[in-house]
Amino acid sequence: MGKSKKRSRASAARLNPLAGRTTANRALVKKLDPLLAQLTNGTPNERAIALSSISVICEDPVARAELLKQRLVHVVLSQLINDENTDIVVEAFGLLRNLALEEGYDVSTNLWRSGIWSGILRGFEQVEQSLPKCGDAPVESRRSLFDYADNLLSLVVALANGSDAILAQVLNEDKLQIIFQVVNAFLQYGMDKIPLALLNTVLDLLYDFSSESFEFIEYVLQDQQLAGFVQTLDQSSRGNELTKVLVQGINLQFADMDMSYEKVDSIIHNVCSSVQHINWQELQINMEPLNEREMLNQEPNYVVHRIKDYTSKRSESLMKLQSIEIAVDLLTASTEMVASLYEETQRKLPDSLSKTLTEFIPPVLTNLQPHLTSRILISWNNLLWLYITLGVNFFQLSDELSSNLWQFVNSLSQDDQIDIQLGKWSVIWVFLKTISLQQNTDHWLNGFQLQNNFQFVQNVIQSYSKSLENDNVELCEKLVGVLTALASFQGQIEINRIIGQFILEQLVSDRTSPLLLVDLTSSLFEIYADASFDYDEPVYVKDGFQEIIRLKVIPKLRQSFKLVDRNKDALLKERCTECFNILDSFVHYKQNERQ
Repeated sequence: MGKSKKRSRASAARLNPLAGRTTANRALVKKLDPLLAQLTNGTPNERAIALSSISVICEDPVARAELLKQRLVHVVLSQLINDENTDIVVEAFGLLRNLALEEGYDVSTNLWRSGIWSGILRGFEQVEQSLPKCGDAPVESRRSLFDYADNLLSLVVALANGSDAILAQVLNEDKLQIIFQVVNAFLQYGMDKIPLALLNTVLDLLYDFSSESFEFIEYVLQDQQLAGFVQTLDQSSRGNELTKVLVQGINLQFADMDMSYEKVDSIIHNVCSSVQHINWQELQINMEPLNEREMLNQEPNYVVHRIKDYTSKRSESLMKLQSIEIAVDLLTASTEMVASLYEETQRKLPDSLSKTLTEFIPPVLTNLQPHLTSRILISWNNLLWLYITLGVNFFQLSDELSSNLWQFVNSLSQDDQIDIQLGKWSVIWVFLKTISLQQNTDHWLNGFQLQNNFQFVQNVIQSYSKSLENDNVELCEKLVGVLTALASFQGQIEINRIIGQFILEQLVSDRTSPLLLVDLTSSLFEIYADASFDYDEPVYVKDGFQEIIRLKVIPKLRQSFKLVDRNKDALLKERCTECFNILDSFVHYKQNERQ
């Protein structure tokens, strides 16, 4: 199933990339206690105003952290979601949804353990009971009902995105049937009659969960109403940017077993055409935090009006941001899908799809990489590996394109957040692999200032050591891949010696996990597979690598691999066994290689 990464897990940047640049206004922080007091002791109107103000204030990470310390979640759960005022209940669930999205695991887990599912169930029951009477209700009542349903459904998605454990429970058949029952109620009511925001929330739920679970797709297809809705999505012309990309995402996931090159090509172009007109600068301006100073000492009605106006513009921008995020995720998933189809069928790509992959997608990624860095890096990684699979020479597409990507990746700080680090080193790894496939590797190594670049090698080794200290095995794996690729270039004997010795040191270290031991050992096989390589004689032979492996590495691996429990991790145990057997053959091969 094609996908790039979890869209909203523990990522404040998902909703507001600019949030980290602000600090809570001191005057505003002083207002937090009175606002919290109004939530519990104020009149209905005061509670509503306080809740609206807190919802906006929570966009600032510093103020949000302070409010969470003061048990905001407890207040909302214990009082507001059961308030007599319907509007307060609706907005309270919206606030919980936003907190789960912004804070991820901690808030999601807290909410789930505090029994939020019971509150969601009560809300679903109220929505289903009220919906049949909705046609005769006043406009404001209908709006409130639809907002309530929107907040409840999107809270479910946010909770599932916040924790794998919660996701597993939500995807349980019993809970899914309850969610399906609510969605089917809207299908019976008429999806053309509900607000676009609620339609998008339903689509987001279908896309999000279908990207996580084959079983979810099967459950949907077993539900006659839902299956019919999914199958006819393309027939509706209603929607905004988010609607269009979500429809394409659902098409991608539900066509997974019946995908074709032509379908993938169509999805890629439909996705990009849905968002290509969005003005990124305008989007960022509309997401700038609200200037709270202008609301100080203002009349309550002015504050409410100003908050509503700000919220409306920001919601529109968030919708467009989410559209672009999902669009990038779908580009990533589409290239993964093409790779899977090619490996299964070995069928040549149509010219139109080849053109899409080589001429259409790269400029899209280049334009967005300063804004959605971690997502774009994953997409580049998928695309570059696909080029290698298809025999496409990335460097021949455009000198400017490869140069731009290399400069961008190298400009990323070593201290960036982990998802950016993972993406960065993944791209560097595949970039080095691409260089290794060129006829004149020295030309390209020199061009990217990598020829005998000892400082670069030391940076990679330092990053590995730091990642090991932080127990980030996934990042260590990427860095091992980079080191292996660097060590495999000929004409760099000293570089090879540094990396080879480092690999041996890690193989005999007590800090190296079995998973990394397998990767590091595989690196030895890849680097020193042939005696004809110019570094084999001066490094592997004369530096005594064979004896170190025989006397130190093999005993260490034997001891470590024995401790891997097959019952707990059968796949790792299998990899360890295979690795050890290959190592034994490798040692014998190297022993006989020069005889």
